[in-house]
Amino acid sequence: MSALKLKNKDEWSMRRRAALAVAVLVASVPVAAAPAAAQAGTPDPASALKRRLEPERGVRISETSRTYFGAASKSSGNGTRISGKVQLSPAGPVATDFTWWTLSGPKAERPPSERSAPYRVIRVGKGFYDSADRYPGPVPDGKKWVRFPGKHKGSSGRDMARDASLQPIDVYDPSAVKAMVKRSTSKPVSGGYVYRGSVSYKELSKVFKGPFINWASGRPITAKTTGKISWRLWTDRKGLLKRLVTSDAVGAGKEPLLKQTDTRYTAWGFRLVVSAPPADEVIDEADLLEYIREQNEPIPTDAGNF
Repeated sequence: MSALKLKNKDEWSMRRRAALAVAVLVASVPVAAAPAAAQAGTPDPASALKRRLEPERGVRISETSRTYFGAASKSSGNGTRISGKVQLSPAGPVATDFTWWTLSGPKAERPPSERSAPYRVIRVGKGFYDSADRYPGPVPDGKKWVRFPGKHKGSSGRDMARDASLQPIDVYDPSAVKAMVKRSTSKPVSGGYVYRGSVSYKELSKVFKGPFINWASGRPITAKTTGKISWRLWTDRKGLLKRLVTSDAVGAGKEPLLKQTDTRYTAWGFRLVVSAPPADEVIDEADLLEYIREQNEPIPTDAGNF
């Protein structure tokens, strides 16, 4: 009887050690990144964004965007550098105040005196204002800003005035952020999380709110348009957006035209009210064009003019 008990006790002990060994083995196996939506305990970036979309609050942005001729190419055309602030609301951006510069190609060597001068743009509601000192023509004395119609927005603010950015995806739309996260894998990084994902042009309008315009052709993107947008999105530990890097490839094959945009977001929730420039410092585009025509009218001939 004692021998039988001892045998059962030894058997139980062996099984316990085996179970512990299996548990240690399973815990030591590396776990691959899983879809972000499936990871328990990961904060929700869409909810974190929604909490920051408050009236008279803003975010500061800093962005660099460049175009490349082929994904593996190290040569590029001119890029754009943006620095500014975005006034938010529950519906998204309502105003912007930012400055942008044109960047030369990486291999170009131009003296500082030939680098692009900064362009300042203010957008308040449907009003778009470009700094008059960058306008290529005479401007009446005292007029510091040129106001453009909403459909035109001025040459300098046409693509970026709404949110002071050239990003192809609206990161101020919680549903867009939610869609990005859903199509991403995520992993913890220092200070928060990083999400990686992509979407084809064919799927773009099905995943995000549109319409979308092809940045290379200026035409609407349709189901027949070839291209792909890939992203890396960083958040803090609470899920609030810190940085977004996108690669927007137009076309297919080994040498697509590629736009890479890197945007950093800081100071979420600081108090901000962007105001339109003083009325006496503003001239409408139509009035400015009329002024330029008057300035360029030929001088009538008389006895002293030949």
